Amino acid sequence: MQHLKTQRRLLLFLALLLLLVIPTSAALAAPLAQRVVGDDDVVYDDVVLFDESFELAEGGRVKGDIIIFNGDATIAGTVNGDVVLFNGNLETTETAVLNGDCVLFNGASAGEGASSLTCTDMDVVLPAGVSNYVNELTASADFAPPATVEVERPSLIGRFVGGTAAAAARSLLFGLLAFAVASLMPQPMMRIEDALRKKPLASGAVGLLTSFSMPFVLVIFGLVSTLLILACGLGLLGFPIMFVMVLALVAAGFLGWFSVGNVVGEFLAQRLNLKNRSQAMTTALGTAAITFGIGFLGAIPFVIGESLIWWAIVFVGLGATALTKFGTRDYPLMALPQPNPDKVTAVLNTLPEKDSFD
Repeated sequence: MQHLKTQRRLLLFLALLLLLVIPTSAALAAPLAQRVVGDDDVVYDDVVLFDESFELAEGGRVKGDIIIFNGDATIAGTVNGDVVLFNGNLETTETAVLNGDCVLFNGASAGEGASSLTCTDMDVVLPAGVSNYVNELTASADFAPPATVEVERPSLIGRFVGGTAAAAARSLLFGLLAFAVASLMPQPMMRIEDALRKKPLASGAVGLLTSFSMPFVLVIFGLVSTLLILACGLGLLGFPIMFVMVLALVAAGFLGWFSVGNVVGEFLAQRLNLKNRSQAMTTALGTAAITFGIGFLGAIPFVIGESLIWWAIVFVGLGATALTKFGTRDYPLMALPQPNPDKVTAVLNTLPEKDSFD
């Protein structure tokens, strides 16, 4: 019974992550180098304009930076990046939101929302003769703005079909690998799965720390090895050790992924009423299911955040693998029973006295 409760908690945790990453609405990206961004339009790239003005409507959003040379900007929407104007004025409304830095060179900020925004006004006084330097530069025959590169992107249906096919192929490969690993090392896999079920939060924390600390450890190890090579040549042994460490990290990630797959596979096998199921079969089934599910979410246009589920599974599985030392020991460790002094004394009192043996 406790086993089923723990399994349901893990599946509920993954389901909540799945619901969090699916947005309630999706916004279409506006064309590149768009001069006017209307309501409900989103520009995911930087906006760079020469000798032109820019307008951002109230419901519009710019994910990147806005850089304008010799032009004005009217902003009523949200800008996640920086706003930099050279020889231009900025006009904002009370609905304008600037999450990045705002810098004006030879310009001024005005409007209803100017008082609530923090803009650095670099009022640079140009020397005589070059006051209209930007205009002269853009008007020069030798000057040419960067050409717009037309990138041919596949259609939404093509991206969805291709992403779904790739997810299916990847899930099949991972399922076969999971079946092989679970068949070759069933006991270590069971220990990892047991630690994952009993201590999911501890496993996730250890996996997170391991993932973020390992790159720093490798960099420090590499620097020390390089210094030892320059000093005495002993540092050559450090690079094979670094290679083994990377392989161990990758192997631990796969073992953790397959262990989470076994949890999901057992749940699916119970719901599908599969009889005579083995550990290898449930591991392959669950691994293929979660691999395809995350890949399928990535193939759906405008669905973002599926990588959060991917990282959550990696962290929890990697941490459980590290806590059990690749499944070679149980976690948490079972404490040895402590002797009861009263019972020991009672047993000793029942023994005959030494004089009775003489």
